[in-house]
Amino acid sequence: MAILKEATAASSASAGDERAANGRPASHASGGRDARRDALSRAIEAQIIPRLMLVHASGGCTDAVSRDPAPTREEAIELASLVLAHDVGVAQSYVDVLRARGATLETIFLDLLAPAANHLDTLWREDRADFCEITIALSRLQQLLRGLGVPFEAEGEFTVSEKRVLLASTPGETHTFGISIVEEFMRRGGWDAACAPGASATELGRLVGRDWFDVVGFSLSCECLLAELSSAIDIVRRRSRNRRVGVLVGGHYFNEHPESAASIGADLVAFDGLDAVRKAQRFVGGAARAR
Repeated sequence: MAILKEATAASSASAGDERAANGRPASHASGGRDARRDALSRAIEAQIIPRLMLVHASGGCTDAVSRDPAPTREEAIELASLVLAHDVGVAQSYVDVLRARGATLETIFLDLLAPAANHLDTLWREDRADFCEITIALSRLQQLLRGLGVPFEAEGEFTVSEKRVLLASTPGETHTFGISIVEEFMRRGGWDAACAPGASATELGRLVGRDWFDVVGFSLSCECLLAELSSAIDIVRRRSRNRRVGVLVGGHYFNEHPESAASIGADLVAFDGLDAVRKAQRFVGGAARAR
C-alpha cells in the first residue's frame, strides 16, 4: 500500500500547488487545497485501491513484473474518464500504479495512452462530451506523455542519428495526439524527429524544401480529409529536397482502411508507433541500397 500513499500525497500536493498558483488569496487557497486533497484522495482510493489489491492478491509486485501485464482496454477507458474528471495528478498516479504492477513504458504508450485518446475522440464524435471537455482531457494526456517521454527515449539508441523524419497531422485534422506518440517512438528508435501538428500543406512543402527528411509521416482520423491528405502528399513529393522521400500514413482511418494508402501516394502504412519505426527503418535501408 506504500505506492498508494505516495501517489495520493503527490497528487494532493500537486493539486494544492495548482490552486495557489492560480492567484487565489492564501486563506481561500488553503481551504481549496484541503477540499481538493480530499476529493483527489477519494478518487484515487476509488480507482486505484482495487487494482493494487489485485496485484497483491495475485502474488505481489514481483510476480506482476515478471508477467509484464499490458494495460487492458478497460483501463484505457478508465484513464480517459480520469483525465475528463480530474487534473493530471490523478491520472499520473493511475499510470504509476500500472507501471508498479509491471506495465512497460512501451505498453503504457501503445495500450493505455493511445486507446484513451481514441476513446475521448469517440466520446466527442458521439456527442457524449463537448469540445472543451475533450480538449482539456487531451491536454492532460499530453502532459502525461511529455512526462514519460524522457525515460522512454532513454531506453533507445544513444548515437547521433542521420535519419530524419517529419511527422504531421493531415491539414485540417484536429486530433494530433497520435502523432505525438509516434514521435516518441521514432526518437527512441534513434531518429531525429520533427513534429508539425496543425501545419498546412504549404507549410509542410516549405519544411521539406528547406530541410532533408528521409520519411514524412501523416496521421488521419476520418475519410472526410482524405482528399486534403492526398494533396499534402503531392506537395511534399514535389517540394522535397529528398527525391526518394518515403511517405508513411497512419491513424484511425488507415487502421480500418490500409488499402487506401496506395491510392493517395503513400509508401507505408503504420498501425502504431512501434510499427512506424520498423517500417521507416526498412524503407530507409532499402532506399540506401538502391542508391
